[in-house]
Amino acid sequence: MYLPSISQKCNFKISYPDFLPSQVWDRRDPLFEQLLQADMSQRRMVLDIPEFYVGSVMAVTMSDPNTLNKQHKFVGICIRREKQGLQHTFTLRNVIDGLGVEIMYEMYNPTILRIETILLERRLDEDLSYLVDALPEYSTFNFNMEPVGHPAGKPVPVNPLKVKLKPPPWTFQWFQYDVKGIEDTWTLATPWYKRKFIASKDVKEFRKFDIIRHYREAAQELEHDLKVQKRMIEFEEEYQKKKGEFKRKLLKTCGGNLEEISLLVTAKSGELW
Repeated sequence: MYLPSISQKCNFKISYPDFLPSQVWDRRDPLFEQLLQADMSQRRMVLDIPEFYVGSVMAVTMSDPNTLNKQHKFVGICIRREKQGLQHTFTLRNVIDGLGVEIMYEMYNPTILRIETILLERRLDEDLSYLVDALPEYSTFNFNMEPVGHPAGKPVPVNPLKVKLKPPPWTFQWFQYDVKGIEDTWTLATPWYKRKFIASKDVKEFRKFDIIRHYREAAQELEHDLKVQKRMIEFEEEYQKKKGEFKRKLLKTCGGNLEEISLLVTAKSGELW
């Protein structure tokens, strides 16, 4: 697992949204958050959670007692990341046999066996819910898709793709929202919605000047961020140390047989991570 150093991160909010404080101010408690983040770090030591963002193509394998091999794997594009702490969730979307399928996973769910990032990239928006109204090819991914490597330390690429929507009706009137990843919404909108939007446009203009609303949505405080970043640096160092000790143990056990070491690392990696 590659975990970029905190100094390389351009935006801590995007990299670790699960470590942000609750947006509900009445529920913020420093001691509770410290204990919660310690629990999350320990779970990350057991489950390998790779770096991923909204727009990354991922594969998640879960324990499923109702299947033949007791496992269920789903591949899709990450369209949302929501909530903070142990309740943090991410949603994957894929089109299978012409039917759009979305599965929401709890990141720290103990029934998750593996989380893999097949294609590491970002999109123009931090919420791709509009893919449900887009053409199917934007959400179709092969379950046998080969992982695409990403050089360690390099910035995550931003895919400038703009999707085309299907004709209305849509789940939401997307032209009312500040989305950058849709090619054209105004032309396809019906005249009734256009008139309604124009009539209420001035009423909604105040939102972009609402400083308190923007601050609460960001939910970031410098002192809190510095403490969390320090904990994440310590976690990265501890994880790399544990990973190195595991490899040294294999080297000693195998007596230097590189081929046998490679087979053991492949077989055991799922148990450790």
